[in-house]
Amino acid sequence: MMWYPIIRRQVKSVIDFYFRLRQSMVETMQTSLKQIRLVLGFGVQEFGDLVGLTRQTINNLESKKNKMSVVQYVAVCAIIDHCVKDKPELLSVISTILCSNEEESDHHLFAMIENGSLLKKWFLCFPDESKILGSLQNESEFMERDDFCYIAESCRIFLDQSVLCEEGFAAALQPLRSAMKHNDNRFIVPLGVIKSMQYDMLSEEIAKSEKGRRGMNLLSHMQSEDLAEIRGEKNDGSVMATFISVFAKFKAVNRLALITNDAGLAGQIMMLNNDTLGGFRILVLKYEHQIGIRRWREDEISDAQTDASYETNRDNGSLIGWNRID
Repeated sequence: MMWYPIIRRQVKSVIDFYFRLRQSMVETMQTSLKQIRLVLGFGVQEFGDLVGLTRQTINNLESKKNKMSVVQYVAVCAIIDHCVKDKPELLSVISTILCSNEEESDHHLFAMIENGSLLKKWFLCFPDESKILGSLQNESEFMERDDFCYIAESCRIFLDQSVLCEEGFAAALQPLRSAMKHNDNRFIVPLGVIKSMQYDMLSEEIAKSEKGRRGMNLLSHMQSEDLAEIRGEKNDGSVMATFISVFAKFKAVNRLALITNDAGLAGQIMMLNNDTLGGFRILVLKYEHQIGIRRWREDEISDAQTDASYETNRDNGSLIGWNRID
């Protein structure tokens, strides 16, 4: 019984976050409305007819005499999505306009527009209680096709050396690779992970060299399928520090997932799922040899983590090559 108030507070915190996120999206859209209308090539009357609003209402929204409602926001997004479908080149322009008008300059809500659809981004900003509570139960269940489709559609997914080099991981990853290709999504691998695998390839230890080669071969195959992108700069800090900093920075506006077999890294990233930082919950997964991919459990996390190391690695101000992850 004592857990119920805690769970209610956790769920309320998540729901409040999503509400603030949607509110910020509506405010940014209203600020950007005139610029976007002009980019789309519509006059005030024509745009009003498409959205279902009067000319005066459009003028009032653009001058901020009236506050944009959720219904109006959804209608505007529908028009934008329709135009972008015919002219995909407009998407980057509209994204830039929206990002430039956001109050939170450090976290650009509209830097990534899922599948080129503002409506899709809007509906992703509602809490799925089954997934919120799912983090408290069924942690040992392995990912299935629907799970892979969900994360490929809604998350930026990171891979580290510990899974890329693992025997059998390529086969286990195949369903997710197919889902990623269908959703025009790509895995993200920090440059530091590449350097580490290349270093292992040169090792005199046969087992270590084979693992490094296995990881590089898998990454090469994914790159040939346009399913992987390398991010970062040679001056980035340690791989652990890079992962923590990047996830702390982008969880405010992006759904993120990490697949790792490193218990220390998994634990550090899971520590970011707290009420203090806010943002989307990070999905932390592991590969179990010859079985599949599942969530990390709390009891599997390394005891080596400390609050001090977490605070040291959280600083993301010096990140190079990580301005955005869309």
